Amino acid sequence: MPCVCGLRPTRVARSEPGLIKWSWAGGGVLMEHQMMNMFAVPLYRASLGRAFTDEEMQFFKAELSNPVAAIANYASPSKKVLDAGPMQAIRTALQAHLDEFFRITFNTTNKVSLQITQSWLTRSQQGDSHHTHTHPNSVVSGVLYINLAPRDGINFYRNEDNLWYELIREQDSYYNATRYFVQTSIGDIILFPSHIRHGVGEVTENIDRVSLSFNTFFSGELGREEFSNQLNIRLV
Repeated sequence: MPCVCGLRPTRVARSEPGLIKWSWAGGGVLMEHQMMNMFAVPLYRASLGRAFTDEEMQFFKAELSNPVAAIANYASPSKKVLDAGPMQAIRTALQAHLDEFFRITFNTTNKVSLQITQSWLTRSQQGDSHHTHTHPNSVVSGVLYINLAPRDGINFYRNEDNLWYELIREQDSYYNATRYFVQTSIGDIILFPSHIRHGVGEVTENIDRVSLSFNTFFSGELGREEFSNQLNIRLV
């Protein structure tokens, strides 16, 4: 599958936020035009900024000592791992990054926030993979990487998989590629819209690939009373 990570437009005359302006000579005629991107899909990347503590590592090991089988790998039996005592410092850090993601992307005047709902650990060993999927009943999903091989990461896929045409691409770009790969390291945090398809390829190294995933939902006020679309949600 093609990867567009790191691709840059060629023959750029001038760049502005959200706007690419370039000139292209075709058929002997100099054509100046603009390519603008609409409705960006936000992808947030950060780092925990510290090593995992011994208590946290012991917790991860205990939670995955008797994992449940998933489609092509394994998961912790608990789907509330961030509620545990040893996870409170990590939960606080993840919530802070979630608040920043929400502030940047939603930019709302409503008294509402995103709160973590379910959270679980995933383990993949050599030969395992993580099937392509989405996260229903969630607004934004996140991953914290606990252990993985160098040059590992996560694949995101274009959701328009029912297009009626297929063309052979001469060169992958942000407009025609079907996959976007993000390389990650231990301690990295990735946040993305839950409806975006994503997955992990087969683990080829002799390693326990461990990550912590979580879902979120709105907590607070949505809409406006005068527009007859107000909704108040309180997560418990």
